[in-house]
Amino acid sequence: MNISPTVFWSPDKVRRSKTRPEKALWAALVCALWSLLPCTPAIGQDVPRLQLFGGYSYLRFDSKTFGFADASNLNGWNGAVAWNITRNFGGIAELSGQYNSHMNLRDFAAGPQVLFPRGNKIFFAHVLFGKGRTFINEGGGVGDTQRAYIAGGGIDLSFRHRLDIRVVQADYIRTQLLQQNQNNIRISAGIVYTWGTLRRRKHRPPNTQAP
Repeated sequence: MNISPTVFWSPDKVRRSKTRPEKALWAALVCALWSLLPCTPAIGQDVPRLQLFGGYSYLRFDSKTFGFADASNLNGWNGAVAWNITRNFGGIAELSGQYNSHMNLRDFAAGPQVLFPRGNKIFFAHVLFGKGRTFINEGGGVGDTQRAYIAGGGIDLSFRHRLDIRVVQADYIRTQLLQQNQNNIRISAGIVYTWGTLRRRKHRPPNTQAP
């Protein structure tokens, strides 16, 4: 049963967030999404069959819907496994958790992903559906688990055999916790282990011999 968080604490008891990185956060998000736009044509690199990602993540959590004075800054981790069916399409499942002294947000979600290999980079975009879980330490503590929707993308840079660097991943996360809707932004970066190869098809020269 969902319980309103105002039963457990009032906004006057909640500390105000000390930092305001909204400008830097939105700048990183805009740069990541801009990079997904098609560039000049280039020969795409080999696309891995399997991608295992792990790294750091920062979440700007819409905690004002819980009665907090401002949005909250949460730090944590993000992990994902992607299986690519073709060079441009596959599926992905992710598990992440971000925390501070007042609350946390964890999610498990899965969905389709599209890829755009360009030179030594792979651009990607995905839409995921799953569950989000929060626990708030204020007012005796309260938790909730509800649906979560994730949309975003990023850039992987080829580093060495079986290893790529995820330069940036930017995600919009929509949660529906404690009978409220939250609009959250997450930035991640880390290392991608790759396995297998989906090679680019080579065009055969036309047969010009006379019959």
